[in-house]
Amino acid sequence: MDAITPSTTESNSTGAGRAVLARAKARLKRWMAAAAEGMSRAAINRRVVRQLSAMSDRELKDIGLVRQDVLDSETLLLEGDASSFLIGRREERRSGRRIPTGQWPPRSPADQWPPRTR
Repeated sequence: MDAITPSTTESNSTGAGRAVLARAKARLKRWMAAAAEGMSRAAINRRVVRQLSAMSDRELKDIGLVRQDVLDSETLLLEGDASSFLIGRREERRSGRRIPTGQWPPRSPADQWPPRTR
């Protein structure tokens, strides 16, 4: 009869083994999901850079980029996010040409209207 009914130590070790196996499965699923996400992000980046490479300089200028930005982003395809890089370049260029509020048109103090009298 002992051969048919498992002892309490065997059932505890089986339960612990199942828990370890379940944790290992969950960890493996997370790793696989992260790898799939990375591969899909890389595929999206390659597609974006390929589409931008096919655009003319005028089209690139319309979206705030230059040809060199696209060429620079091609080097990031394997190690970084090309989309974030391109957005950063565009924002950097935009912030450099912004004129602070109240500064347009630029005037010298002598050109202000109405003329100030002392």
